[in-house]
Amino acid sequence: MRIVGVVPAAGLATRLQPLETAKELLDVGGRPVIDYLLERLRAAAADEIRVVTRPDKLDVAEHARRAGATVILGTPDSPAESFALGLAGLDEDDIVLLGFPDTIWEPVDGFATLLEALGKDDAALGLFRTPDLTRSDVVVVDGDRVTRIAVKPARPPSDLIWGCAAVRRRALAGLAEQREAGVLLDALAKLGRVRGVHLSDSWLDIGTPEALAAARASA
Repeated sequence: MRIVGVVPAAGLATRLQPLETAKELLDVGGRPVIDYLLERLRAAAADEIRVVTRPDKLDVAEHARRAGATVILGTPDSPAESFALGLAGLDEDDIVLLGFPDTIWEPVDGFATLLEALGKDDAALGLFRTPDLTRSDVVVVDGDRVTRIAVKPARPPSDLIWGCAAVRRRALAGLAEQREAGVLLDALAKLGRVRGVHLSDSWLDIGTPEALAAARASA
């Protein structure tokens, strides 16, 4: 069994344009924002980190290689397809660590905590409280059991989102057919196969100009 981190860095950052660099390399707190996720994946002793990006995002590819990650080139149409490209060649029993390179969260050992919590479940989700719910996948829990995931809901059913995950490779079949990973995770949750772990209330997302400014002010 291997532990592999998959980083979807193929987005076009349309809400932040114009940019002089890729969104993933924007400076937040004195370092490229993607480095926060890479640091957390390394803290979980991932056997490999895969960064999925577009052929024309040369700066992201070069930065990922310098950081010791495997670069996978492609032109995915959705975040879920980007994650799916990073699964190539993995065995069914491998564990995949999923995270987003435009977010910053605590604690640094969050992925390690999810690996410990996974047990016999198909997925363990790292949960965070945030007021910015409509751009995220909102999670409903019963104790430590995830019962529902609402993808970017107009009316959020809770104040918790998932921001990182440890998922068994076999549970990710069909991921490329979805636009959002949360749709597949919701189906697993309704089967009672997803555990939720509240990691912290420290969550930053730089996906909009307003969010980027707020992240830079608080980082």
